[in-house]
Amino acid sequence: MNLSSILVNSGAKFRKEILAMPVAALQETVLKHMTLHTGVAGDETVGALGSGAQIRPYKTEKGASDSSKIAARTLTTYLGDVVEEFDPYVLFTTVYGEQFTSHTTRTDAEIVKDLSMQMAKSVSKNLALATFSGVRNATGTTTLDLFNGFDTITATEISAGNIAVGKGNLFEYHSSISRSNAGDILKSIYDAASDELIESEGLRMYVPRAVKRAYDDWYLDNFGAVQYNNAYGRKYLHGTEDNPCEIVALSAQKNSSYIYLSTKSNMLVGCSQDSEREQVEIRKPDNPKVVQFFMCLFWGVQFQMIEPEYLLVAKYVAPTPDPVVITGDASLSVGADAGSNNRTYATSNGAAVTAEVKTEGADWLSVAVAADGHKVTFTRTAFAYDAEGTSPRTATVRISCGSVYKDVTVSQEMAANV
Repeated sequence: MNLSSILVNSGAKFRKEILAMPVAALQETVLKHMTLHTGVAGDETVGALGSGAQIRPYKTEKGASDSSKIAARTLTTYLGDVVEEFDPYVLFTTVYGEQFTSHTTRTDAEIVKDLSMQMAKSVSKNLALATFSGVRNATGTTTLDLFNGFDTITATEISAGNIAVGKGNLFEYHSSISRSNAGDILKSIYDAASDELIESEGLRMYVPRAVKRAYDDWYLDNFGAVQYNNAYGRKYLHGTEDNPCEIVALSAQKNSSYIYLSTKSNMLVGCSQDSEREQVEIRKPDNPKVVQFFMCLFWGVQFQMIEPEYLLVAKYVAPTPDPVVITGDASLSVGADAGSNNRTYATSNGAAVTAEVKTEGADWLSVAVAADGHKVTFTRTAFAYDAEGTSPRTATVRISCGSVYKDVTVSQEMAANV
């Protein structure tokens, strides 16, 4: 019995099982915390029906209201394909831990199914990462190019103003998450959510694993080993005991710029599983030592709703530095004789200053900044009693630190006629 001959042209027989393998591979990770929508080959309208209908005091007349509306969003799945060549004998050994021989007791059906599913699982390993980081690029060559992930969708909605601080579905924090502050920041995100979201059943906070590790360390530092060793204490966000918020750390989110507070039902993963365009083939290529695995499938993600009752997105925004302030004399009166005066100009951020004479034609005055970056020397020529010009003569010197500046007026009286 030849292993290649068993596999070739058998993909169609186990098409449904093989197409389901990417779903099965993600079942204990991404799909454990999200909702799978099958039968989506292209676009599907998702969303929720909202109504402002009210129970009123009883009246005989009907007085019907019409306040219902549907907030629609589009879950788009894209058709992707993979072509992968593999040595069936090496894969057989990998799957079963034994060499293939013609005397194997395994049936053809068992071999085809197990090896094909192993290939389907292998080639779909990046679907999890694309769930957050994917950016649709129709001419791309990787799984990350297949569809827009949650982070890409979020960035688009933020740019459009649909996710914003003012709308209540965006929260900005200004300190990088670390062991010393992780619990405080995650709780501040939770506290910023709408009451409706906080009261949602099965509330989850989706975070990168690095954030979860920082939270675990924070928890250990603040509550000690006894409580830390209680898995419940670290699985749910501290301070949310009335309606526990589960902290979901996914390796798929390792490159994410966002933290999401939402529910499983609001995080949608779409696939088809029954479209005629989804195919599985195992065929013989030019290389006689390998077989070729070919699979087409639809995949995509979407938020069911982005309103603050369903979603809160949190992101780090670097704090705006305080404006630089330059302190020091704003005016300086100097003698009629030649000489120099020193003044010190400090900056609130400690940065050095520069100095420049801004008055055109004031060649009687020059300025220089010392090596410390703050002491400025104003050097003048003599202003004799019979010199041309009016007394006093003035010039403006600009003391600068970046785009911030302070103008200093320097005045010099004419010498007395004695």
